[in-house]
Amino acid sequence: MRRQLARLSLFLSLCFVGCANDTTVPKFAGTIVSHVDSYGSGTGTSSQLSDAGQMRTGFDYTDESKADWTADIKWSFLRREDDADVYGIECKFLEPNRLSEPNTEELSFDGESPAKLQVSEQLIISIEPGA
Repeated sequence: MRRQLARLSLFLSLCFVGCANDTTVPKFAGTIVSHVDSYGSGTGTSSQLSDAGQMRTGFDYTDESKADWTADIKWSFLRREDDADVYGIECKFLEPNRLSEPNTEELSFDGESPAKLQVSEQLIISIEPGA
């Protein structure tokens, strides 16, 4: 129920942003990055930040005590709030025999400092300043 409300909230936010007379666009350039196991690990994927996009990330461990995983990440610009761009971030883990429910969160990015979202023990998503 909580996840359904989060998705509904994200959907309504997108509708209101799209329907408003003011053509609000993101102010800041950046890169969206997935970090495996810890922030700044150097493993994962990255993509130039845009109004909306998606990427796949994951990791194949050589250590059999850790489970390999893959996740789809989607993002979309929602609104400007104070002096920050707010993005909806959706993450769905893809498991071999079943898909996880998407987890949707908001991430506020001020263009100066990295914005970080801890998705799980194995995944952190950040928006890094600059192009």
